[in-house]
Amino acid sequence: MTLPRELAAGALHHPTPRGAPHPLRVVTSVTSRTLLGSMLGLLVWAHLPVLALGWTAGVVQSGSMRPALTPGDVVLYQPPPRDRTPAVGHIVLVQDPTRPGRLLTHRVYQVLPNNDLITKGDANSTPDSTPVRPAALQGVARLRVPWIGLPVQLWRARQPVPAAVVLLGLGILLALAALPLRSRSPHT
Repeated sequence: MTLPRELAAGALHHPTPRGAPHPLRVVTSVTSRTLLGSMLGLLVWAHLPVLALGWTAGVVQSGSMRPALTPGDVVLYQPPPRDRTPAVGHIVLVQDPTRPGRLLTHRVYQVLPNNDLITKGDANSTPDSTPVRPAALQGVARLRVPWIGLPVQLWRARQPVPAAVVLLGLGILLALAALPLRSRSPHT
């Protein structure tokens, strides 16, 4: 009696019929192409509103908004409505009032009577100490695309080894997807 394990092991060692693709190559190719297609789809999904609607995209750099946003996520921000203040609970992109020239993504914690915003990172224990003026509001978060910005986040965080590992993995996926399904050697 032949056990399924013996059948599977035997399939790897016996040649496939002439002209037929090897099952292991088919599985490898399909898996790598599916992963690459998914990543490409996420990239398109992240850039379509930017191109079509004039939204802004940004890569999350810190863990201050965990668990809602994690480093490496791409967040798409709709331009802020000029006639309304974002409501408490909305995630906003603002010019950081404590670090000129930098942007900050936090949740609206409180709206003051003069429409200034008090923001807070979800992972932070206290609200931000400096209010944000309405003119500093850059956008309101509308869409999160998880992990697709991870290589950018790692590079900006000056972590070249993890970034290199991610890029190496992407290179391996590309190489596996490009492999021909049929072996060129007459023996397999």
